[in-house]
Amino acid sequence: MADTIAEVLLETARQTIRDRRQTYGPPAEHFAKTVAAVNAIFSDKLRDPLTVADWAQIMILDKLARHQGAAKSADTPVDLAGYAACLAEVEAGG
Repeated sequence: MADTIAEVLLETARQTIRDRRQTYGPPAEHFAKTVAAVNAIFSDKLRDPLTVADWAQIMILDKLARHQGAAKSADTPVDLAGYAACLAEVEAGG
């Protein structure tokens, strides 16, 4: 039986996560660096500091916003699945 589109998408997302981990390190580590910089720059505007889980959600929103515009990309569903997996990982403490 052939793989479904959803199965292919999730397998592609899994491989992308592996590749990104080798390039950028674990999501919690990479997101922590980014969110620390954002918190420092916007500390006077934020009521509470952002967390790494917040950052994963921001990246999901960013991908959705791009998909609504002229920059729509065929890899958006893969990226969404990848960021959702990153969110699950950082919320689990990984």
